Amino acid sequence: MTVTRRDAMMGVVAGLALPARAGAGDATAWLNPPTIWKATSTGLTMRAETGSDFWRKTLVNDAIIDSGHLFYRKVAGDFVSTVTVDADYAGDADQTGLMVRADAANWMKTGVEWLHGRLNSATVFTRDGSDGSVSPLPGWTGPIRLRVSRRGPILACAYARPGEAFVDVRLGPLAMGETVQLGLTACAPFGKPFEARFSGWTVETPQAS
Repeated sequence: MTVTRRDAMMGVVAGLALPARAGAGDATAWLNPPTIWKATSTGLTMRAETGSDFWRKTLVNDAIIDSGHLFYRKVAGDFVSTVTVDADYAGDADQTGLMVRADAANWMKTGVEWLHGRLNSATVFTRDGSDGSVSPLPGWTGPIRLRVSRRGPILACAYARPGEAFVDVRLGPLAMGETVQLGLTACAPFGKPFEARFSGWTVETPQAS
C-alpha cells in the first residue's frame, strides 16, 4: 500500500480521538502582551503593535525577532486546535494565526498574512532558523478558519472559509517536549497597529483512559 503525503496529513487528524475540549477562556498567559486586548470565554480581540513579529535569522542577518503577541495555554500531548480569525489588516506582513511554541528557537505559526494588498495563507516552521511559506488567497475577504493538529512530533496546518472544508497547507516535524505553548498570535512587523479578532477557539485533546 502506498501512502501519499495527503494521506499522511489527513492521518494526523484522523488518528486522534478527541472528546476533551477547551476554549479561549482556558488560556493562562501572555507572551509579549499588547497594550489593548480583551478575552472572553469564546474569543479574543487584540491590537497588534508596530514592530511585533516572530522570526529567526533567515534573511535578517541572523537577527532574532521574538516580539510578537501570543495568548496561550499549555497543552500536553496530541491535540487538534481550531479558530476563526479576522482583522483590519493594512500593512505588509500584518498577520494573525495559531502558534505552537516549544521554546524561543523551536516554534510554528500558521494563519493569514496581508501582503501587497491581499490575503495569503502563511506558515512558518522555525528550527533555530525560520522557514516560511506563503500561498495567495485571491478574492478572499472576511473571516478565515485555521486548524493545527499535533500527532507526536508532527504538526499539520490547514485553513478554510467558514462553512467549507479545510485545505491542508503544511506538514512538518518540530522538536517538542510533551507540553507546548499553544495559542493565538498577531503581529504588525512594519505597519501601524491593527485590530485582530479571534473567535470559536477550541483545543481538543485525547481523553485519558
